[in-house]
Order: sequence, then C-alpha cells, then structure tokens
Amino acid sequence: MNTLAHLLVREMQLDSAISYAQKAKKISKKLGFKIDEVNAYNIIGIANVYKGEYPEALENYFEGLKISKEIDDKWGIANLYNHIGITNMYRGNYPEAIKSYFECLKRFEELGHKKGIINAYNNIGIVYKNQGKYPEALKNYFAALKMYEEIGNKHGIGMSYNNIGNVYQLQGKYPEALENHLKSLKIKEELGIKQEIAGAYNNIGVIYKEQGKYSEAMENYFKFLKISEEIGDKSGIARANNNIGLVELELSRLASAKKHFEKALALSQKIGMSSLVRDVYYNFAQANSAQGDYKNAYENYKQYIVYRDSLINKENEKKSLQASLGYEYEKKTAVIQAELKTKKLQRNVAYAGLGVMVVLAIFSVYFFRLRNKKLAVEKQNLELQRREVETIKETEQFKSRFLANISHEFRTPLTLINGHLEVLKENGRKEDFSHFDEMEQNGKRLLTLINQLLDLSKMESGQYKLKYKKGNVLNEVSMLVQSFHSYAEQHGISLILQQTESAKTLIETSFVYSPEALAVVITNLISNAIKYTPYGGSVKATIDYREGKLFVSISDTGKGISAEHLPKVFDRFYQVDEPGQRAYAGSGIGLALVKELVMLHGGDVMVESPSERGCVFTFWLEISEAEDVESTSSIAQNVVFPVKEESYITNDEEGGTELPLVLVVEDQSELRSFIVQNLGDEYCYLEASNGKDGIRLAQELLPDLIISDVMMPDTDGFELCETLKSNVVTSHIPIMLLTAKAEQKDKLIGLETGADDYLTKPFSLNELKLRVRNILSFKELLRKKFEGNTIPTAEETSELNSRDRKFVDDITQSVEKNISNLQFGVNVLAEDVFLSVSQLTRKLKTITGKTPADFIRNIRLEKAVELLKNGESVADVTWEVGFKDSVYFSKVFKKHFGFSPSSVKR
Repeated sequence: MNTLAHLLVREMQLDSAISYAQKAKKISKKLGFKIDEVNAYNIIGIANVYKGEYPEALENYFEGLKISKEIDDKWGIANLYNHIGITNMYRGNYPEAIKSYFECLKRFEELGHKKGIINAYNNIGIVYKNQGKYPEALKNYFAALKMYEEIGNKHGIGMSYNNIGNVYQLQGKYPEALENHLKSLKIKEELGIKQEIAGAYNNIGVIYKEQGKYSEAMENYFKFLKISEEIGDKSGIARANNNIGLVELELSRLASAKKHFEKALALSQKIGMSSLVRDVYYNFAQANSAQGDYKNAYENYKQYIVYRDSLINKENEKKSLQASLGYEYEKKTAVIQAELKTKKLQRNVAYAGLGVMVVLAIFSVYFFRLRNKKLAVEKQNLELQRREVETIKETEQFKSRFLANISHEFRTPLTLINGHLEVLKENGRKEDFSHFDEMEQNGKRLLTLINQLLDLSKMESGQYKLKYKKGNVLNEVSMLVQSFHSYAEQHGISLILQQTESAKTLIETSFVYSPEALAVVITNLISNAIKYTPYGGSVKATIDYREGKLFVSISDTGKGISAEHLPKVFDRFYQVDEPGQRAYAGSGIGLALVKELVMLHGGDVMVESPSERGCVFTFWLEISEAEDVESTSSIAQNVVFPVKEESYITNDEEGGTELPLVLVVEDQSELRSFIVQNLGDEYCYLEASNGKDGIRLAQELLPDLIISDVMMPDTDGFELCETLKSNVVTSHIPIMLLTAKAEQKDKLIGLETGADDYLTKPFSLNELKLRVRNILSFKELLRKKFEGNTIPTAEETSELNSRDRKFVDDITQSVEKNISNLQFGVNVLAEDVFLSVSQLTRKLKTITGKTPADFIRNIRLEKAVELLKNGESVADVTWEVGFKDSVYFSKVFKKHFGFSPSSVKR
C-alpha cells in the first residue's frame, strides 16, 4: 500500500495517497513493521506539504522520527530531518529549518552518504540565501560543489555553479556571478538539458542587464527565447519576451519593447502566470510613460495594481490558512477565532488596495510631470555622451593618422638598409652570407609589420579597397595551406587539410573573392596556429561550402586561450601576456587585420577555445558582388616563415681545454645563435630554448655563466633566476638577464630574484662582451682570495652572496669536524652537503679555484701547523689531522709549505 500511495503522490492524487498511506500505517502498526509504519508517516507528510497543510505534515514527520529513533534507523532519521527542514523553510520558519538541516547533515555524515550530505549542504545554502546571509550560503554551496566534483556528478556541478552565481549576483559581485553562470552553462550544454540551458542564458542575461551591458544581455535573452520556443516552454517564452522588452525599454527603443511586452502578456495570461502578468502591466506603464502616452500608462498601472493586490490577497490567504492550521495544531479550540481574524485581514487589505488606487489617481499628474523633467535631464545627458563619443572618435582618428605617418617614415630607412644589404650580398664574403640572410629575413618581417599597420589605417579611414577575381577558390585556399607544410614539419607539427564534400563542389563554381585578403587571413591564422602548437602536435585546416558561403576553420592542439582573453583577441595591439604563451613575440596586429579584411569581404571571423585544449579560428566569406572582377590565376604569396627553433647544443671546439662554460637561454633561435656565434671563441656554450630546459641544464652541468631572456614559454627568466639562486647546487652561478622590458620596476624585479646583471634589448654586442668578461673576471678575483693557505673570512669576501658563503662555511666545518677521521674524503664531504661528487667539485672549484681534495688537504695542513706550534710531535699530529703515514705526511707538508714539519717551532 505504501508503494501505491507513493505513486499516487507522484500523480498529485493527494487525498487518495493519504488514504492508502493511513491504511498502510494501521496494518504496519498491527504487524509490528516499524520501517513500513515510518514510510507511511513520511508519505502522509509529503502529501500534506503538497496540499499546503504544513502543520499536519510536521505532525506526521515527527511521529515517523520518533519511531525511527526507537529502532535506531539512522538513514530514516536523516531523511525525516530533511523533510522537516523543507516544511519549515516553506513556512518561512528559517531558524527551525536550519536546525533540522544541520541534524540531517550530521546523520548523513555519520553514514557516509554523499548524496544526502550534498542535499543537506544545498538546502542549508538556500535558507541562508533567503535570510540574506550570503557568506554562509556560499560556504555551503561550495561544499556541495566540492562533493559533486569528487563523485563526478556533472549535473550537480552545473547546479552548484548556478547556485553560487545567484548568490554573487545578490551581493552585486557581477564578474564572479557571470563566471559561475558561464561554467554552469557549459556543463548544461554538455549534458544537453535544453530547459536548464535556457535558464542559464536567462541568468547570464540578467547579470549583463544589471551591469548595463545591454548588447550582451540581449544576446543571451534571445538565446533563452530560442531554446524555450524549441522545447515549447511557454513560461520561458513569456519571461524571455518580458526581459527583452525591459532591455529595449532601457535603450529607449519603445516600439520594440512594447512588441515584446505584448507577447509576454498574452502568453502569461494564457498559462495563468499572475505574477508575470502583474510585472508586464507595470512595464507597459513605464513604456507608455516614456512615450508620453499617460492615459494608457495610467490604465496599465491600474491593471498592475489589481494583479498586485490579487497576489497579495492570495498570499495573505495562504499565510492565514497556515496560521490557522498551526494554531489548530497547538490548540484546536481557537479555529473559529483565527478564521474571523483572517477574513478581517482580507477585508482590510482590500480597503487598503482601494485607498492606494485613489491616492495614485490623485498623484498621477504629479508623477508624470516629474517623469517629463527626468526625460529632459536624460536628453541633456545623451547630448553630453554624444559629444564625448565625438571627442573619442577624433582622438582615435588622430592616432590613426599619426600611426600611418610614422609607418611611412619607417619605410625610407628600411629601404636603405635592404638596399645596402643587397649590395653586400653581391660583393661580400661567402662566410658572411648566413648573417646577410638573417638580416634580410628580419628586414622582410619589419616591412610586413609596417605594411599591416598602413593597411589597418586605410581600413579605418575607408580608403582600403579589395581587388576581386573570379576563379577556383578551393584551389587557392588549398595551395595557401599546403605552402605551410615544410614550415610545420620543421617544428615537428602535423598539418592536415580537410575538404568537405560540399566544399568540393567549388571546383565547378565560379567564386568571386579577393586573393589578397584570403592570403593575409590564412597566412596569419595558420602561422599563429603553428607558433602556439607544441612539438608533436597538429594543426588542421577544414574547408566547407554551404549556403553560398566559404567557411575555413583552423584548429590546433596548443594550450588554448583563457575565456577572459577570447573577446579581445581581435583588438588592435592586444596580446595575451600569459606565462607559457609567449614563445614567439607578437605585435598584436595580425588578428586585427584578419578581422578587418574578413568583414570588408562581407564575412566574419570567430574564435573558440575548448576546455580540453587548443583553439579553433573560423572565418567565412560571401561571394563578392564587386563589378571590377578579374579572372586571373592564383597569385603566389610571399610568406616570411620564422627560423625553426633548435634544441640546445654544446659548442666545445677546443676539445679538452678548460674554457668557461656559458649557458644561453633564449626562445628566439636567431638571437640565441647570434649571441653564441659572436660572443667569442674563448668560451664553451650550451643552448636552451626555454626556461625549463635552462634550469635542467644548469643543474646538470653547472655552467660558469648564464645569459637568459626574461619573456619565455613554460618558465620565464625571473623564475629561472629565482629557482637557480635558491638552490645550493646552482646559487653560485652568475646570471645576466636580457629583456625588452626596460622600465625601472622590471629591473628591480630581476635584481631582487638574484640576477647579477640586467641588459635591455636592443643591446650592443660590444657591451654584452664587456659585461660577460667583467662578470667572469670578477669571479676570478674572488677565486684568487682563496689561493692562500687560509680560508678568507666573510668580511674579506663580501662579494660572495650569503648562500654561497654559508656553503663554504658548511664544508669548512664538515672538514674540521672530521679532521682526524682517516676515512673522511670527497665522497663523505659531498654526502654531508647533499651534493653529488661532480656537483661539489664544479661548485667548489668555481668559488674557490680548488678541488674538494685540495680544499680538505689545505684545512688539514693548516691545522697541522697550529698543532706543531703547540709543541706536539710530528707522529701525533699526523694522526690528528687524518694522515696515517708520517713519512707521507711530511712529504705533503713540505710540498705545500716549502719546509718540513720538524722545522716548525713553538
């Protein structure tokens, strides 16, 4: 019977459900089936909640709770506390609701029932939100989110992000609210729950509207409307039209606003959404007032008052009924008196409503006059805004003219540089040709940037005109993509070209397009994709043709772009300054040019960055209707490809000679090669293309000097410097930072991380050579201070940093501690300072110029002199300083000091 009663509750046949549950309760009680009796009480309680009879529901829940405690049914106890909390929340008794929910949470935690725990956290969050206790609400919603993530419940994760977003919205924290609603939307789209997707778009629209971002609000409200129409959700359609109307009202597009309000009103009346009908009438009154149609504004406002008072009466009836039932629950004899009070309250509310209408009628004229004054002020504000926009426009035009002029000025010296370079290539030596080629390539890059700047300026001024041709656009796009194959292979990247079946029909179609625009767009997008795709990744170009439009998508398997940067990637000079993203320096011009060219061609471009990884750039072009169309063959495009990045190499042409080892860490291969080739043959070289490899090589090989760029992928120069300087193995290595960041604060950051020198780009090669020599000479002077027989003090070696001074002191103490230990040697010393023998040897020799064996011997011999001066015998001193043979000791002593130990006098 309990099962049947439960099914009847689902079908909302509540009276029948209560009847069957009552019978099940009696039978279970007679047979002693306690759990079934509890289930019956639970079903009766649920049915009464649906009926709005909360005191009856609580009475049954408490009876069930009493039995559950008697039989120690922990799950049953937790479940009933949950239902009691829900009922008290509906009654508005939040303190009792919170109390019950915490009891529920406690029981489910004891059982380890994760779904129950999550449900309790969510319910506690709802109560706190309704009370306006937003920090407590967020705490519980985040706890629920964490557990949903642990059990992998995507739907629950999406619901939690939605709840968190709602609280942030109530707090006025719109960026946080938007972030969480966007996360919720993404998950709901993955699950394909259309009604919830629609709700998410509505929530996002509300946030944008409250921020005054009306275009974004409209975009999301229309998505809400579209999905609601697809699934036939009349309530959603009505709410979407009302929200769109409100935005149109804010933008003073009154005709459009009224059109959407009419749709919202018709639907809400049809489905009986009284609260929405009330709101739409109010919105209508606002729209009429803004138009100066005060008569209709007054009529709509009267309808708003009628529906508002009707809802107030219904709410009061509901509250009165709850109050009467609660009083009956506490004291049955007071039912008649409570009903009389309720009727009197309803009468008073009705009279109050009539009074409000009269007052409104009296003050309506005043209200609309006030509105007219407000409109006048708004007009003044609009005029001020118009003037401000004009000023900004003039400023931008001045900037564009200045940019165009300065770009033209750059072309003259660049022409001279390239011209002289051509002469040098004709008459120069063959061994210099590699340098000439690099210079020519960089000159072409600079010319390309200048041309792009000029093109952008022309586009903004409306002077840029595309040249069109009629031909095989499929072949043109394919050739442009294929031209990047060798460049992609150099970087270990797979370049894939895919043509859909519909795209292949372009072979037989004459497509009118601009080959110039197509080449610039594809070149920028594919070169960017290859730049930001790691070794072993892939770039895919997909060509499609539908509805008379050419679609080209370029996708890669790189790191992608974070959501906060996506809306700005097509802005001029905008760059994504994220760690690990700047493997190649960019100008921020290319994508801006792509956007302008595509739009000039009657198309558009968009970017997506899926959560898994990578980016997808998609652009589409329409067949041009230009009259000056040529029918020519494809034009070969000059694409300047960056030089392939090489992995690190060791440059040791001197073989076994003891040359200083210099590690060059630079992500630009041309600059890295330039430094290595021109710094001089008096050094050996190591190369690394990023900070991560640089740290690894420094720790393995302990170079004498590191020259590092600052802006690099994976790990930048500041992080490299900080990592190496904080490691005892590498703290002694001098580091010179090279960077284009020339501001004082950047220099201070570099020096604070422990950098020994800081050189800004562009730099003089002679200055670089001089600084390298000075740093290594400085280290050589330091080593000379350790040439004597005694260890110099900290005051004598003030140029030694604190970490390296501690290192010298630590090994000195280790040797002195074990000075008489015959087994103590280099291996034991290395273990004491937690280094390998090779690391110890390299580091100690770099600082002091001595090997570990020489260092140990010097300390022992110095101690021997001290003991001999105290009058001890040569044999005794031999053992005390760790020598087991006095003859060998005397021989080593004489070789070191130039006199025998026996000649030492007190």
